[in-house]
Amino acid sequence: MADAVVSFVIERLGDLVISEAEFLHGIKGQVGKAKIKLQCMSAFLKDTDAWVRNGADERVRLLVVQVRENAYALEDVIETYVFKVASSSNHGTMRRALKWCVGIIDVYKVGSKIKKISSSIDTWTSELEALGVHRSLGNAIEASSSYVQKQKELRKAYSYVEDNVIVGFDKDIQDLVALLTEKEDPDKHKVISVYGMGGLGKTTLARKVYQHPQVRTHFDCYAWASISQQCNRRDVLETILSGFTSQIDAERNRIKNLSDDELARKVHNFQKQNKCLVVLDDIWTTTTWDLLKHAFPTQGDTHSRILLTTRNKVVALHADPHGFIHEPHFLNDKESWELFQNKCYSIGTDPSDSNDDEERKKELAVEMLKKCSGLPLAIIVLAGLLSKKHTIRDWELMKANVILCIGQGDQQHDVDSNYRGVLGVLGLSYSELPRHLKPCFLYLARYAEDVPIRAKELCLVLIAEGFISPRRGSVETLEEVAYDWLCELVERSMIQVKEMSSTEGRIKSFCMHDLMRDLCVSKAQEENFLHFTDWQNKGEQPIEANVRRVSIYDNGNIDGSDFIHMFRNNDGSLRCLALQGGKIEYRKRVLRHACNHFLKLRVLIIGHQYAFSDTLKLPKEIGNLIHLRLLSILDWRIKEIPSSFGNLRCLQTLRVSTEDNIIIPSSMCKLEQLRHLHFSDWGIKFGNFLRSTKSRNLQTLVGIGTKDLLLTDLLQLESLKKLGIHVDGNFDRFLHNPQTLTFNRLLSLQVSSEIGVNKIDIVPLILSCPHIYKLSVLSSIVRLPEVNQFSPNLIKLRLFRLRLEDDPMPTLEKLPKLRVLIIDYDSFMGDEMVCSRGGFPRLERVESGGECIAYTCLFAYSRMQGIEESSRWSKKHCYTQ
Repeated sequence: MADAVVSFVIERLGDLVISEAEFLHGIKGQVGKAKIKLQCMSAFLKDTDAWVRNGADERVRLLVVQVRENAYALEDVIETYVFKVASSSNHGTMRRALKWCVGIIDVYKVGSKIKKISSSIDTWTSELEALGVHRSLGNAIEASSSYVQKQKELRKAYSYVEDNVIVGFDKDIQDLVALLTEKEDPDKHKVISVYGMGGLGKTTLARKVYQHPQVRTHFDCYAWASISQQCNRRDVLETILSGFTSQIDAERNRIKNLSDDELARKVHNFQKQNKCLVVLDDIWTTTTWDLLKHAFPTQGDTHSRILLTTRNKVVALHADPHGFIHEPHFLNDKESWELFQNKCYSIGTDPSDSNDDEERKKELAVEMLKKCSGLPLAIIVLAGLLSKKHTIRDWELMKANVILCIGQGDQQHDVDSNYRGVLGVLGLSYSELPRHLKPCFLYLARYAEDVPIRAKELCLVLIAEGFISPRRGSVETLEEVAYDWLCELVERSMIQVKEMSSTEGRIKSFCMHDLMRDLCVSKAQEENFLHFTDWQNKGEQPIEANVRRVSIYDNGNIDGSDFIHMFRNNDGSLRCLALQGGKIEYRKRVLRHACNHFLKLRVLIIGHQYAFSDTLKLPKEIGNLIHLRLLSILDWRIKEIPSSFGNLRCLQTLRVSTEDNIIIPSSMCKLEQLRHLHFSDWGIKFGNFLRSTKSRNLQTLVGIGTKDLLLTDLLQLESLKKLGIHVDGNFDRFLHNPQTLTFNRLLSLQVSSEIGVNKIDIVPLILSCPHIYKLSVLSSIVRLPEVNQFSPNLIKLRLFRLRLEDDPMPTLEKLPKLRVLIIDYDSFMGDEMVCSRGGFPRLERVESGGECIAYTCLFAYSRMQGIEESSRWSKKHCYTQ
């Protein structure tokens, strides 16, 4: 993890040297030398990461901590200097002259700090070498392999793999057996993969399929190779060959003399000539498959099959893009209880228990099972631990610390226990993560238990933190790279998709299994990466002096003094502060304190969703946060934005709720890095800001008013993908000859207005957005666009207060790709709607509000029946059905 931090700092320093060269006067040479020394240190850290995991000398771990913290410090020193110089350069000549002497002193101070840190890097390098850590990739691989192998070997102790008690897998077994034994199409499903998170029962399922009588009679030869136990390619191939033939003992000496290629060819030919089933259990990487693939006839005509298990979906797709991928489900409540009962011998077997004791134990067991969230391994560990506890008091104590107990398992009898901790198994997934994904995973510790995590919002935070790096030679945006990295965590079974977007087919939100989250939180705190405090459950916890990220969930029972007291030891090095909940005055004190003391913040989040509990004037001290990249304040309506906001040169994302007719200060024109501006839809006056060439990086602009704006002002935003406008003036003036205007990149459009505003002609604006797939119209309109005036890509359409007299269905039902239709209050004022049979060819979901509920319910029913040529529904008909 320290290696990842240093790598990010190296990239950031490189960017600064290139983009801010003019502001590095006096220290550029020292920055370059420090960067080179960090690059050398990075080579050592690749070794030390493996050494620390393998139980290295405590001094090595402490040195790694120092390297990480000082890498952060170096970045802070240089960035702060650059921003101060840049800020001074924006003032007049006289003012710069007055600051000249102070500037020389600053250069000297900054240079001294950089020199001190560089000297420390040299010292750490020498100390690491003295402790036996060498800049050798071989050492790193050996140490890392030793650690991972040791952890994988521990997994052999789980007795449930061999257990005959299987719960919840009946259909899974049936489906996989059917796939393996169906009348073979030689080109179909040569590789069948069982994929999912650790502890889900992949090996158990594979073993049951492997031993199934129907499978045993279908294939001629069988072989099982556990890759976690046999990491050597040759060993794996010999294991497979030994499974194919009982003559292997007589031929062992001859096989030992075969080269690896000859052995692979022999295994390959045997599968071509016979109908074989090979199980490759626990493949972690695509590299492992590439080492083995030449021994398997996955191309051409063969009746042999491969069944593999993996935690990484990419491995399954890599092995066979056309193969079948099966993901076992988490157990439901009934299945969880059944498995628990089969494994726990303390319920119904202790003659000293009274009926009341039995009932209480069942109540406690049900509550504890909820923490297992259907993960078979967790249920088995819990059952094993409770089997050794016989009193109600013992069970009550277990319930109070159930996650910790399940995670650690049986510590007292760890050597021969069949119930090792779950976190040891899940921890392998973290150990195997590539460097760039570890910070992304640890950042999830910021979120409270059972809170859905929105993918888009998390991507913006990861970018703001500097964890997302552009791919060389790629034109992808950082947002696209961040999303791909989150998808990789899904494919590695670290997080689970909760909701998919109906319009984009992309992940909308995801969640974490409770035990995976516990692993994430423990690793984040162990690495001093992030401090999570849930005051709803635990109360105040002191914050470490040099912690970089803090996330607080509050129950509203504390005030600002508690918060300030909690940070009494902190040195002001926070990079992220996220606060959810708490009293209004408390949150305001937190904001003021942050603006005056946490001057290195990159991410400041107060509130999780729009609450509108009060109004707020942003303090002018917010301009002190010159490193800030993301600001999200959703608990209040902002009534004024100070001119000091222009100091936030790094700001990328601003998400706030605002008062009506708030004016954006002209100083915001300096913010060249802004990419996402999301205000409530009250009609913000942007005018001069949008006419600045420095605003052209904007991808999201929501909440803008049309009163003092022309559509041509928006057209210059060449990167704009999402636009939300509020009609608060002459809409015809805003359009200003729209025939020649086209938003080529715009994908999402929202148009709203206040009740009572004159009807607007939405058609010219719709024609200027030929590629949008998402459209929301929340205003009364003169007319509905014709079918050919809508974007042909339109997937989601929301209509609200349109006050249409004519039936919209003859137009809407012809939209070729429409999947989601939302018709809300006062959208249709007529008496009947007519839906043709065969209309809405792609529609998947209909939502409505107000009087439209009856219409759309009957409409959806008529579409499902498919009986009549058309369905005609009137208001009277709706209310009498």
